[in-house]
Amino acid sequence: MFFIGTICSLMFVSCSSEKQEEKKGKFTFTDDQLKGIEYSASEIRPVMGELSLNGKVVPDENNLVNVYPMIGGKVIDVNFEIGDLVDLDKPLITLNSGEAREFEKEYLAAQDEYELAKKGYEIQLELNKSKFSSARELAYAKKDLEIAKAELARLKEVYKVYSITEGGKYVIKSPVAGFILEKKVGPNMQIRSDANDYLFSVARLDEVFIAFDIYEKDISKVKKGQSIRIQLLSNPDSTIVGTVKRIENIIDPETRTIKARVYLKNPGYGLKPHMFCTGKLLYSTNSEMVSVNKKALIFDKNKYFLMIYHSKTNIETRQVEVYSSTDEFAYISSGLSPGEKVITTKQMYIYDALND
Repeated sequence: MFFIGTICSLMFVSCSSEKQEEKKGKFTFTDDQLKGIEYSASEIRPVMGELSLNGKVVPDENNLVNVYPMIGGKVIDVNFEIGDLVDLDKPLITLNSGEAREFEKEYLAAQDEYELAKKGYEIQLELNKSKFSSARELAYAKKDLEIAKAELARLKEVYKVYSITEGGKYVIKSPVAGFILEKKVGPNMQIRSDANDYLFSVARLDEVFIAFDIYEKDISKVKKGQSIRIQLLSNPDSTIVGTVKRIENIIDPETRTIKARVYLKNPGYGLKPHMFCTGKLLYSTNSEMVSVNKKALIFDKNKYFLMIYHSKTNIETRQVEVYSSTDEFAYISSGLSPGEKVITTKQMYIYDALND
């Protein structure tokens, strides 16, 4: 009797277990529970690798100028500091210059010479008309006027180039409108005209580029024209999409990297020189694999799962092997076939409902 009872008990437990499994396998979601659930079909795609890069914002050297002194003197005014926006009209600094005073003296003398030559020519012209002066004398007077005029024009150009003002002051202006990146001058400094170092570095920042470091092992993965997603450390929630425009051919011997440049418009000057950023660049691996939207993946118990939709009464929990992934796609090496419907929203809710 005990043996028969034991068998009956085992049959009861087995039947009960089968009923529970059947109930679990036939779990049906209501329309309200499935509201808002989306799925997409898995498909074979080219496997894309994702390269993470570090870089920084750099001014375009074609829009950057270093300002050198053309004549010497003592600094009496400094009007800008690092980071200031300068235009073409306002002086960066003003110097009290002995050389400028010499130019001023020459200029005033040239003005006097021109006025005298002009007056002499007018007198010779009147005398020639009255036959009291020869044509040769008139020609000499005209030649003197032309020489005096040319010398005055030369010194006017010197004044314009050197920005000399009244009283022998030498004004240094920026040749471009932009931001001061470096400043190496202060009040009361004595500036030499033969100095090798520049006083200011000024750059236009309406266009900049980001220089990314590419390690030797990754050089073959980066090509001109590739798209790259950029995030600034100062604003990690914002993504900028750029294109690789140039890849340098010289390897830095210390870092063993080359530079890849991404040129960007910079309205509002939000991209500032030397800002650090990260970039993600997709490259082809020359292979294909079944892929799904990355957000469909569920990671639990150190394994990856997908929720496969067959019908409202048949949603399958499927363990898969993930080969690699990008921000957009996950590439599945086993456990999934092309064309299967993979749930991409509320998948955790469904997973918990079916597997608790």
